[in-house]
Amino acid sequence: MKVVLFPHLQRGNAAEVARKVCKTVYRNGMTIWVDPSCIDQVKGLDFVCIAPFLNAVQDADVAIAIGGDGTILHCARHVVGTTAKLLGINTGRLGFLASMEPDQIGEIARLQTGDYRVSQRMLLRGILRDANETCVRDFVALNDIVISRNYSRVVEFQVSRNGVLLGEYRADGVIFSTPTGSTAYALSAGGPIIEPEFACVEMTLICPHALSARPILFSPQNELQVTCQVRGEHDVRLCADGEKAITFPPEHTLSISGSKQTVPILDLSGNTFFDSLSRKLMQPLKEGRQ
Repeated sequence: MKVVLFPHLQRGNAAEVARKVCKTVYRNGMTIWVDPSCIDQVKGLDFVCIAPFLNAVQDADVAIAIGGDGTILHCARHVVGTTAKLLGINTGRLGFLASMEPDQIGEIARLQTGDYRVSQRMLLRGILRDANETCVRDFVALNDIVISRNYSRVVEFQVSRNGVLLGEYRADGVIFSTPTGSTAYALSAGGPIIEPEFACVEMTLICPHALSARPILFSPQNELQVTCQVRGEHDVRLCADGEKAITFPPEHTLSISGSKQTVPILDLSGNTFFDSLSRKLMQPLKEGRQ
């Protein structure tokens, strides 16, 4: 079994955790690969194979992301279209996407026995087209696609479903999220919590200028089209999974739908989504009542 590491070395104790993971993987009869940028962190571990992550992940069985949710999301983008399953180990703050904590590294032995659960997570596909219907950008997102302006200025935009106008909105922006992303930015904006294996596209407005505006769930088979208008300076931005934002000009159209691709996320610890929900999002509230 081939395992590749994707650590965020500046995040918490990720470097220390990466060394422990390498030793555990090797001790359980699997091969371990790391990117050349991690050479200093694996000095003395002669069994570690070195290759660029983007090359090594193509035929890997497992990709282990070590860091926070941002690290796991970034790794997920590279896992799409490969044979690798994604395993997240939290060395960040919340780490909601991670199924393991550093003190559970020993559970990696289960990779060899098949004693684990795989959660297939849907992706959003976004296609940005110009006025001539030419594709400018084609991308996928595991968490969300966000449209907003600088300095929280109002965005005026239209949303259509399968070519039929759904509504015209004024808000600080809009979030289109997967069920996986429902516990991220969309939750903070007032969206519902959605079980991650449920297939849908959630639309949540950010600070809408309408009392009637509420989150809407769409079937992933629908195609949503978004166009934006602003008065004066046009600084609308489009961002997928927290990556670098790109400009969303008024003459462009963004199409959003469920992707045919998925990301398989491994759970070795036996923690369910609702366990994580209770422990990481609800526990602070429970402690406040005591």
